[in-house]
Amino acid sequence: MQNREIKLQVTPLRYVLPIMLLYSIISLIGMFHHEIFMEEAQSLTIARDSSSILDVYKNMLYEGHVTLWNTLLFFITHYISARPVYMQLFHLLVINGTVFIFLRYAPFNLPVKTLIIFGCYFLFVYSLISRNYALGILLLFVCCILMANPARNMASIGILLIFMCFTHLFYLFAAIGIFLYLLFYTVGKRDLYWRFAVFTCLFLFGFVCAFLQMRRMPSDTILHGPPGLTWLTIHNISYGITCFARGYITVPPLHHQYFWDKQYIQVLSGAVNVILALLLFVATILFLYKSRKALLFYLPPVALLITFFAMSGVAGSRYFGLFFIFFICAIWLAYYDGVTIFPKRNVGFIKHWVPPVFIYAILINQLFTGIYMYRKDIKQPFSEAKNTIAYLKANGLDTQPMAFDGYNAGPPLSAYLGRKIFYLDIDQFGSFCIWKSAYLPYPRRSLMDEISSSRYINSPKEFILVTNRNNEVNDSAAYYFNKLANFEGAIIEGEDYYVYRVTKK
Repeated sequence: MQNREIKLQVTPLRYVLPIMLLYSIISLIGMFHHEIFMEEAQSLTIARDSSSILDVYKNMLYEGHVTLWNTLLFFITHYISARPVYMQLFHLLVINGTVFIFLRYAPFNLPVKTLIIFGCYFLFVYSLISRNYALGILLLFVCCILMANPARNMASIGILLIFMCFTHLFYLFAAIGIFLYLLFYTVGKRDLYWRFAVFTCLFLFGFVCAFLQMRRMPSDTILHGPPGLTWLTIHNISYGITCFARGYITVPPLHHQYFWDKQYIQVLSGAVNVILALLLFVATILFLYKSRKALLFYLPPVALLITFFAMSGVAGSRYFGLFFIFFICAIWLAYYDGVTIFPKRNVGFIKHWVPPVFIYAILINQLFTGIYMYRKDIKQPFSEAKNTIAYLKANGLDTQPMAFDGYNAGPPLSAYLGRKIFYLDIDQFGSFCIWKSAYLPYPRRSLMDEISSSRYINSPKEFILVTNRNNEVNDSAAYYFNKLANFEGAIIEGEDYYVYRVTKK
């Protein structure tokens, strides 16, 4: 059977480069005003404090993540620099490459592409936050380009799927969608069976290896999901469904200090949010229903994402945004079947106007959110860790005995300090968090209990204490607490810090 070659719709560079230049400048300015927080610092400190690639794998035992991003950071921290800014610059290169590919090759008009890249996901969530999501989007977009002519590119797509599976669980979901897309494409094309067999072996290799990496967490981790099917309740399923809406309607609660990972629609009732999510889902299907291959790509990762949220109960803009990213890719793939994002002119009034109104309404809402997030991050510290460490260094306090209280707020402090720190919570030195239940008790131990029971910090006459709680710090029968500085106003809750000089009586 003859395989039809599809010509890519390539946007001329005279349009792409000016937009790309503007995006690069804005993202670079944003990067230099962004302070990394716990999640970013967690990966950086794992990479920095690992002695080898195998050590990276070992140190990720409690992470529940695959290893590609941390492996790349290992090379950066060991062969370039362990300073956080170098991780941020690398991440900026990844997202700028992603945006260039999207502007150049995505089959949408220039206004749509411009609104997408200056929306909240590409302007802030996947741009200024240095996590593994941008890398996965880059790989996914390259797959979309190659899938214009799958017969010629199956082995290359299979290799990319390995890297996607090693980037994040959510891109493993996308890899399943791509596999089903190419399975449907291959059926009936006997001349492609061997190529598809090679592609399948590559996909299964990535899938199995990623699955084994994520399944190795010990039993004493705090990250285990609910046992069996206990998560399968109306409440949990409803929550998973509403996460779909939160991926599209992104406006945060305005004038709220902790806007990160929150959307305004959360003030609506659960029933309203479920109905809104279902309506949005049906709307996305109406854009895709004429392309069965695009639907096969789109539906499995969306269903798996909803299931994941229902099981875990986690929330985050970086998670919910994948619903929107998968939709973009599905429309991109539907274009290869002749489906366009906006219908031709020779259609009825509703079919002509409703699709652009829907798309532009979503994109303008995300543009507003992106501008708001970017502006807030410029004006307000995302985390106060950078300012805290700068104060310690400027006043020579970093050379004195120091203790840090607040285990899951410690990695960014360690990242900016450039070395391991002493955690009162676990009474030992460390940098990245090890998600053991014993290390993160609930309720949290009192500060005085941590200090009095510490074997390390009781030997010096005085020490510097950095804590992320302020209401428990008072003189006791054994210690004087002299507040030296406080750093408040972080966007991330829990990453305000208070500095004390603690002296034994």
